[in-house]
Amino acid sequence: MSLRKKIIVLQFWSWYYTGAVRSLIKTWRGFIIFVREYYSIPLLLKTLFCPWRRDITKYGRGFSIKNFLETLSFNLISRSLGFFARTFIIILGSICLLGVIILGALALIVWLILPFVLLIFIAAGFFLWIG
Repeated sequence: MSLRKKIIVLQFWSWYYTGAVRSLIKTWRGFIIFVREYYSIPLLLKTLFCPWRRDITKYGRGFSIKNFLETLSFNLISRSLGFFARTFIIILGSICLLGVIILGALALIVWLILPFVLLIFIAAGFFLWIG
């Protein structure tokens, strides 16, 4: 093998285990950020107990027990609805985020061991062909 071919082979392996791995991790990080922002997990955690779609009623002037209880119950229902909707979306987003993390780690592991698996398959095929 000529020196030029040896250098190209070394450049390939250098790229495979440095540049490509860096690119894969950068892409994986982009997917993680996308899922986190798509489901707005940090924002939903901050506004977990806020009313649904900011829908509240004011208590108004004066005091009437009937108006007070109506307004209180409406506001509590609105906050409860907001809490449950946000909790559902946070759970769904967390499941998707966990899936992206697991699949990214799996892709990285497969990328790192794929050349060795290929060599094992080539050797196994060679020995089966001989044998």
